[in-house]
Amino acid sequence: MGKRVQNQVLSHIRRYNMWAHGDPVVVAVSGGVDSMVMLHVLATTQRSHKGRLHVVTFDHGLRQESTDEVEMVQQQANEWGVSCTVQSLGLQKGPNVQARARDARRAFLLSQNGVIATGHHASDQAETVLFRMLRGSGLDGLQGLRPKYGRWVKPLTSLYKHEVMEYAIEHNLQWIEDPSNQESTRGVIRTIWSHLEMIRPNPEKSMGLTATMLARDVEFLNRCVEQVKQDVQIEGSLDIGEVHKHHLAIQVRLIRGWLWDHGVEPTRSQLEQLLHWRPQKNGQKVQLSAAVHVQQLNGHWLLCSG
Repeated sequence: MGKRVQNQVLSHIRRYNMWAHGDPVVVAVSGGVDSMVMLHVLATTQRSHKGRLHVVTFDHGLRQESTDEVEMVQQQANEWGVSCTVQSLGLQKGPNVQARARDARRAFLLSQNGVIATGHHASDQAETVLFRMLRGSGLDGLQGLRPKYGRWVKPLTSLYKHEVMEYAIEHNLQWIEDPSNQESTRGVIRTIWSHLEMIRPNPEKSMGLTATMLARDVEFLNRCVEQVKQDVQIEGSLDIGEVHKHHLAIQVRLIRGWLWDHGVEPTRSQLEQLLHWRPQKNGQKVQLSAAVHVQQLNGHWLLCSG
């Protein structure tokens, strides 16, 4: 079991070109079973993947047990020959504490040199697809967790949770579970799988396959957008006549990309409104926020303040 998992992870790393020989790899370890398995696999197979591993773990300062948890991670990392940084976040309890903790972790990890490896696996992928489906996400959201995206890599996304657990037990790994996990949205979603299995065997695998296929479609559409982007964006404005020559799926990505390029994050309803907006006169506008609106001028859209 252990050797099969290690070979599977190595194959996954190579398939998605997660890092090259000698590249620094920041291994984000929470102390939970997923990240401890990731650390053990990467440390054990380092001679094969040849990444320069460095562990980062966080003391959020929210629970008394945090100190013991980071000490466990540091001890295991040192035992497996991997350097380790313990970052204290010093968070205060209060509103949006999970979001604040996530943002603080992300900011610190991005300040480090190298790709950033997280312990997400194929079951996380399935949960993400289901959650985003319930939220009403489009194609981009339903592609789920990508094995490599920017500096973020996920070496375990070819493994399911039961394989992660079996590996941890086989190798007598230590881990600590965060008690809040069971109360989280993902914890609730995990209780749904047994009911879905009565409809379709192995729903996690089906969700994962769906995400993989949709990711290919997203990549194709994004390439199409890049090919025509220079024809529709002119000196900061959007030539809406040129935009309307394309399929709706391309149009919405061109509009969204133009707004993103100018630092504007439109809502789904705003994108739908703009997609079907056909102003007849110069000066007509769509208000996106109190600070910015889209205005029509001679067949071009402009982003204006106020």
